[in-house]
Amino acid sequence: MMKKRSAMFLAAFAFLAFAIPAQAQTTLYIGAGGSFPTSDFGDYANTGWMGTAGALFGAGPVGVGAEFFYGQNNHKDEVSLADDAKTTPWGFMGIVDYAFGQPDKIRPYVFGGLGVLIHKYSAGEISESETQFGYQAGAGLSFPLGIYVEGRYMGSEDTKYFGALAGFAFDL
Repeated sequence: MMKKRSAMFLAAFAFLAFAIPAQAQTTLYIGAGGSFPTSDFGDYANTGWMGTAGALFGAGPVGVGAEFFYGQNNHKDEVSLADDAKTTPWGFMGIVDYAFGQPDKIRPYVFGGLGVLIHKYSAGEISESETQFGYQAGAGLSFPLGIYVEGRYMGSEDTKYFGALAGFAFDL
C-alpha cells in the first residue's frame, strides 16, 4: 500500500513540474558531496557520499521540479556482520525552491521536497530494499557562473542524514 501511495505522490509531483508554462525558466543541475547519517542510521553507518540530478521550472524567485538522488554509506566495522556491508539510499523527489535576490549576484535559496526514498542494504550475497515516503529541506547559495553549494536534511522513517553538496546548474 505504501509503494502505491508513494508512486501516486511522485507522479503528481512530476506532472506539476512538467505542467509549468513554456515561458518559465528551466534549470538543470547536477551535484555531489558528503552524506552524514543521523539517528538510528548514524548508529551503524559511516559518513558516505551522495549525488543529485534534477530540473527546476520557474518564473521569478519560485521554482518547482523533480530530482533524482543516489548515495552510499559503508557500515561501521564494529556493528556490521560483514566487511562489505553498506546502505545505498536513493530515490526521487518533487522539489519547491525559493531564491532571494538578483539572478546575476550570489543568491541564497531554500527548498523542500517530498517523494520516495529507497533504503537498500547489501552485504555479500544479501541484498534487501525498503521503499518509504521521503522528505528533504535545505538551503544554499548559487553563484552567477552556475555553481552552487548547499546543505540539506533528508529522511524517511528509517533513514535520516545530512548532505553537503556542490554542483553546477545550467539555465536553458
